Amino acid sequence: MSVTIKLSTEADRERIRRLAELDSKPAPDGDVLVAEVNGRLVAAMGMDGGVVADPFERTASVVKVLRSQVEGEPRRARRRRRWLSRPVAAG
Repeated sequence: MSVTIKLSTEADRERIRRLAELDSKPAPDGDVLVAEVNGRLVAAMGMDGGVVADPFERTASVVKVLRSQVEGEPRRARRRRRWLSRPVAAG
């Protein structure tokens, strides 16, 4: 599976609108990050945090990546923090 995250362009607006209609939610306005799996749009997130996603696909992990990008938290930093909070066995 190949996932692409990118900032939408004007050419993506119609695809985002159709995805929002499929998800029964309003389409995000302004700058929008989109997630494509194997070239197919599966989720989109506005900079305000509004999300639309394909309800017929498993998109939770893709939306999580979009959210981390919008919030500005790199995946590596999040992983490091989790590692630091693990209990260490005394031996």
